[in-house]
Amino acid sequence: MASFLHDISSKSRRVIVVHDSLMSYIVQDVSSLPNAESYIFNCISAITLYCSLCLFSGKSIQLGEELLKKLPPLEGALPDEVKNFMDFQSPYMDIKSGDIHNTSKVIEGEFLDLLAQVESKQQWAIGPILPTKFYNISNSNNICLEWLNKQPPRSVLYISFGTSTTFSDREVMELAMGLEQSKQKFIWVLREADRGGAFTGEARKFELPGGFEERVKEIGLVVREWAPQPEILAHSSTGGFMSHCGWNSCIESITMGVPIAAWPMHSDQPRNG
Repeated sequence: MASFLHDISSKSRRVIVVHDSLMSYIVQDVSSLPNAESYIFNCISAITLYCSLCLFSGKSIQLGEELLKKLPPLEGALPDEVKNFMDFQSPYMDIKSGDIHNTSKVIEGEFLDLLAQVESKQQWAIGPILPTKFYNISNSNNICLEWLNKQPPRSVLYISFGTSTTFSDREVMELAMGLEQSKQKFIWVLREADRGGAFTGEARKFELPGGFEERVKEIGLVVREWAPQPEILAHSSTGGFMSHCGWNSCIESITMGVPIAAWPMHSDQPRNG
């Protein structure tokens, strides 16, 4: 990366490097180039980033007392492996000229202002980072969208817990039984992260209750592969989203005007929820 940055710097009037915070070590040579600057792109919410920075720097969190009472603690939110990797990157994060956020001032203006005070760096809100329009949703041949096309407006609960969330066998079983007994129309994205350890690499097979999919075929759809989440949330038949509250999912749901049934698990999710 160092040789690439020096090469492109010698051929360009100005070089801007946008990178993830956990790649700060890789782009540390930006600080040695007179015509280059870097910006960290943050995929977490501004409130989570602000609270984390205050915690790690020993500064007090400047939020209202009522909001502070509602915020879950940061301790225990991340596995040690992730925290250690973040600590390794930390010395190289300050070379940035500012931060770019997948959020908007309408949603998080207060926290963006607080971040600017804590970091003394520019804070740019460029979200929501989504297509402005979803073309031909009703004509798509995706199984989820085809199924949604047959449902009444705002009648379907979309259920997805992202790619780094793990449920126990019992939790998945209870969720399945709850959905069946509720008679609520649903699309449930049950992917590998729901069946195995997201951080341990564990892989275990999981089966839904016997005959579950056959019994709920008139009201529900279970999807075990990738699903077009923004398009599902934008569909007129989707009325709610049961989510782990990852920030991307929150932004997508807020943008589409779909209420969230929050089930946060780890990392930034409890504060987003």
